[in-house]
Amino acid sequence: MLSRNQEQELIMKIIYNHYFNLVYHIEKDIKSLIEEISENNYDDVSLFIKETVIKTFINLESSLKLIEVNLTTWKLNRMNMVIIAILLLGITEAKYVEADGLFKAAIIDVCVDLAKKYGSDKDYRFVNALLDKVI
Repeated sequence: MLSRNQEQELIMKIIYNHYFNLVYHIEKDIKSLIEEISENNYDDVSLFIKETVIKTFINLESSLKLIEVNLTTWKLNRMNMVIIAILLLGITEAKYVEADGLFKAAIIDVCVDLAKKYGSDKDYRFVNALLDKVI
């Protein structure tokens, strides 16, 4: 069984892969992607993972718009897709998922940690500032 942080990291990877597929017009359903990335049968994947991934893509357009209107010097299409996936995770958890007691600071902390692990040197600061503004 995965910890909540491990689930969030897995969710970020699924979001990244599905977003990449959408941008480059690659057909792959979310269920197959969840199974592939998690290395589990869909039925064995936690409800939190499935709910967060599905709600991310149900609300993708509004979440991307929320990111875009809060960018000052960047354009969304020029951003690192991993950072976009991390931001989408944070926005989805804060706005669309009933995440047992997850507070804004906890969501931002997880996303900052993911940005430190997967982003470049200063990406975590950007993630922190943008999520603080939008959630």
